[in-house]
Amino acid sequence: MNEGRMISFVVGSGAIGGFMAWILQTSTGGRLLPWPWYGSVPAAMLLGGGAAGVGVFVLANTDIRHRGRALFFALLCGVSFKPVWQAGSNFVTGAVSQAQAQSQLSELQANTSRLNESVQSGSVEDLQRAVQETAGATSALLSQAEQVPDAELKERLQEGSVQAIDTIAAATSKAPEASLDSLYKIGIAARERNQTTLARHVIDSLNKIESSNPDPSVAKKAREAAADIQASDSVGR
Repeated sequence: MNEGRMISFVVGSGAIGGFMAWILQTSTGGRLLPWPWYGSVPAAMLLGGGAAGVGVFVLANTDIRHRGRALFFALLCGVSFKPVWQAGSNFVTGAVSQAQAQSQLSELQANTSRLNESVQSGSVEDLQRAVQETAGATSALLSQAEQVPDAELKERLQEGSVQAIDTIAAATSKAPEASLDSLYKIGIAARERNQTTLARHVIDSLNKIESSNPDPSVAKKAREAAADIQASDSVGR
């Protein structure tokens, strides 16, 4: 059986499943869809057929060479078309989120590289601007990372964020106010999103600044920022 015919059989099986779902719901006194039967039946079959395609070819990536298994799975997807469509929507959302996160990670890495160059040889104004840009990119990445389902990509996002935090902390000697404010904002963002590993890394960075910076006002501000971030139960002491 060629692929086109197999797709037709999968969608047809799903449509039958959608019709079965309507019968099962109606037989128990319920309503599958909020329309009269002459509207609900075609809609259920259409949704069932679409759900079969989503389930077989997108979510499960079923081997259509096993025709019996594929067709029975398509029938099941048609019967349960509502959760299948929801799963399909989540799949698309996750794919889009991953693409956006990868783009933001590249932007963060570029900002971190520019910040590192500014720490080495840039002016104070350039350094402050680079710190703020890197902090903004880090916070944006923290927000996007929540919606990424891929564990390997999440680990890469965290590594990029850690590197950015370390580079911002290194800028404290030349741009203390911008660096401490940025670390505080990143720490709060991580805390609010329950990213405790990153929040703790910010706290550790602030503690190191407190103990190593000779300026008492900088040390005090670092200590206060760390205490405020650490006050959250999601981070703990």
